Amino acid sequence: MQPRLVIVGFGNVGQALVRGAIASGIAAPSEIGAIDSEAQRLAEAREMGLRIVDARAIADAELVVLAVKPQNFAAVAQSIGAIAAGGPLVISVMAGMRSGSIRAALGGGARIVRTMPNTPAAVGRGITAIASDAAVAEPDILRAEQLFASVGRTVRVPEAHFDAVTAVSGSGPAFLFRFLEAWTYAAEEIGLPPETARTLARETLVGAAALLDQTREEPEVLRAKVTSKGGTTAAGMLRLDDPAARAGGLDALMVEVLRSARDRGAELGR
Repeated sequence: MQPRLVIVGFGNVGQALVRGAIASGIAAPSEIGAIDSEAQRLAEAREMGLRIVDARAIADAELVVLAVKPQNFAAVAQSIGAIAAGGPLVISVMAGMRSGSIRAALGGGARIVRTMPNTPAAVGRGITAIASDAAVAEPDILRAEQLFASVGRTVRVPEAHFDAVTAVSGSGPAFLFRFLEAWTYAAEEIGLPPETARTLARETLVGAAALLDQTREEPEVLRAKVTSKGGTTAAGMLRLDDPAARAGGLDALMVEVLRSARDRGAELGR
């Protein structure tokens, strides 16, 4: 029996999708095949009960997820070969790679749905953008949504916006983690012991995120509730948004960060 779902690239995203697919009943472990060049990842797939397959299993699958690095896709596409229009639905999670380019590399006939998940999918809290204007039928987009809904929320976005999506939500967790690193460092610099600094900064971030999620209030509303006029929060906020400290303040810095990530996605696509 050939696997119904084949994951090409069993890294963090591939593993998260497999766990979600199994937990939600989309596919049993024995119905999922894994393809990867690294022995350790294949060993992890075996431990999860998956089948280790090669590119020949793709033709008879229902879904194929391309979860490889975009710079490795050319070699992967060559090993896969052509996929017919009546073959499996191909779902890409590769940053920068346009659906048209993926289709062309796979022989020109494959049905492609482009997606952009992020790493919180590993704990069931991902957000995945799904191309709403791909040249595929609605049932295929719905199948992609069903798969990614097993690891979080989904949103439909025109593919023309995908480089921006990659910057905001795909790369976004890393920016938050970097901010937490800086927050912890600053806490140590004003006199807290390292372990105390890490605990206070981390739990404040986690707690604030939970508050944002559970209250469903906008961030500017929650910020205002914490910021008393003339108080300690207001003093710190003035410095955070001080244009003299950085041109344009924090908002301008964030625009620069996201623009750099977006433009790199466009470069990868070329």
